[in-house]
Amino acid sequence: MTVRTAVSAPEWETLSSQAFVPLRVRTGAHFVASLDHRGYASAALSAIHSGACHIARDRALLSPAADDMALFSFQVSGRNLVEQNDRQATIGPGDGVLYVTRSAYDLDFPDDAELVVLQVPTEWLGLSASTLSTIAAQRLSARRDPLLRTASRVVRSHFTGRPVLDDTAQSIRVATELLAAALRGGGRRSSPPRSHAALFASFHRIVAEHLDDPRLDVSALAAVENVSVRTVHQVFSERGLRAAAFIRAERMSRACRLLRETTLAIPDIALRCGVADPSVFARTFRNEVGMSPTRYRAQFAAD
Repeated sequence: MTVRTAVSAPEWETLSSQAFVPLRVRTGAHFVASLDHRGYASAALSAIHSGACHIARDRALLSPAADDMALFSFQVSGRNLVEQNDRQATIGPGDGVLYVTRSAYDLDFPDDAELVVLQVPTEWLGLSASTLSTIAAQRLSARRDPLLRTASRVVRSHFTGRPVLDDTAQSIRVATELLAAALRGGGRRSSPPRSHAALFASFHRIVAEHLDDPRLDVSALAAVENVSVRTVHQVFSERGLRAAAFIRAERMSRACRLLRETTLAIPDIALRCGVADPSVFARTFRNEVGMSPTRYRAQFAAD
């Protein structure tokens, strides 16, 4: 689906209701919102940029089981005030919240906001209706839960041009697996994912979060996820990748960005890429990029 824009409450109500479930919308003056909705049937990923507005699914809009979906919203910026099942929560950047379409809910965005949403049938989460009701409208911190961080990364990456998993359907399945594991563990990683696709997503996140750690290697990935080194190699091999080469490439990608966008000294960039020895960094960069860090920076400075 292409990005669609709304500039009034009726337009945003129509777009939101088509993408999710029937909703009522109120907005203020000078309202603008956009929706990028990707998926199939009742399972989808969405990226939303919205001005201040109020969204309600009231009892008059509730329908039979065909609309029995779980929506998990990851807040990127702004705030989202959520109310469902007589429970209220304020959701800020780095937080997530679950709400279910079988019962009424209210979403209030007092200011501009950006969020991404995972939308799946409730049965995909493998949790009882009473459990989902208990979890709904609770603030869940993705900062504190690696499973939620990985799920949000999988969803958000589809709208950044660098998806963790290329296939939308697989991304939905993996994000759902990670979310269900997080919800079953009460926010703790007590039930880690075991599908290789979910493990790859976790490895992808771990590498991104620890590129400045010189101890980051294949063994470290295995230790964090409590799997064998052989499993790490297998997970990457299934995607035509080598784990060590992936880590090295991600480090050099960060180095390229820092060389282009900052004036940091090259030894400092090396440290931020997990390489303590500047000569090792320069040699690795030359092997990966085809020129020295100094030449690479000069090339972009001349443009």
